[in-house]
Amino acid sequence: MENRLREILHREQVTAYRLSKDLGIDEGQLSKFLNGKINISLKKLEQIAVYLGYDIQFVKPNPSRKGGK
Repeated sequence: MENRLREILHREQVTAYRLSKDLGIDEGQLSKFLNGKINISLKKLEQIAVYLGYDIQFVKPNPSRKGGK
């Protein structure tokens, strides 16, 4: 997820600094998320998506892994 967000920030020409300041997200926390060190809440992810003009979609990429299949 963090790599995808980096791509979107680059495409939209928004810096992580600007994102953190405009949304009031701790810069350190955002940096750790973008570097894959921590997760962020869905609420914060939704705020970021709205700010950037994106929707969050839940997509099931592979068939169900239940039962080891």
